[in-house]
Amino acid sequence: MDGEPDPTLSGPGPGGETPDDSNAAWRRPGAADVSPPPQAISVAVTDPPVAKKGLVGRVTAAVRSWWNGLEILQMWHVVAIATIVATAGFGGLDTVDKVPKTFEPGKPFDNNQLTLNIARASLVNEIRVGRTLIAPAQAGRSYLGVIATVTNDGTLPANVADQFALNGVRGAKPIGGYRIDDGTMLIRLQPGLTEKLAVVWNIPADAVHPGDAVQVRIPYRALKSGFIIYGMGWTDTVESAVATVPVGVPQ
Repeated sequence: MDGEPDPTLSGPGPGGETPDDSNAAWRRPGAADVSPPPQAISVAVTDPPVAKKGLVGRVTAAVRSWWNGLEILQMWHVVAIATIVATAGFGGLDTVDKVPKTFEPGKPFDNNQLTLNIARASLVNEIRVGRTLIAPAQAGRSYLGVIATVTNDGTLPANVADQFALNGVRGAKPIGGYRIDDGTMLIRLQPGLTEKLAVVWNIPADAVHPGDAVQVRIPYRALKSGFIIYGMGWTDTVESAVATVPVGVPQ
């Protein structure tokens, strides 16, 4: 209504003007300050996220915590045990050999699967049994045969020739094992049987001479359950024994 004050207004301001905000309070002399008090600004301070420890970190922390919790006497016990284990690992406690490392020709040797008796070694240019030619002569090459009697002490067929190794002869190539009686190749020796055979290598003609000696290495064997083939089987162990065998000519 013209000429009448607007009831929604708080009245003219000090200069007679009408406030823009109908709810505003004008300050007049002596009027109370109705301004809202300043509000405090709250800022949350958080620690940066801690990265998760990996497996190595967790194990290291666990060991460190365990070690820090030990008393002095306990620490000495741990150090002493660790020293003993390290010494044993490097062979410091091995005062005697667990198995023989050498054996003599002419005497039986047991590698757990076979009993072997190496008689001698011989050099030939070719291998014949009667009129049958087993291995022909080759230029610049010779055949070295180790004569042995072998018994299979186990309950499984045994590969015999594979258990003979020739140490220190350059260019030696394994040929196989041949029965002395008939010259046939011995592939496997059946349980409980004994055979006299020649285990043969093809070698350079100048590698070994009559009067020399060669080293024949035989592995110790162990009966174990197979990982690929089902059932029990004989395998080489890390241990072996060596015989030094004099070399001659066929008798």
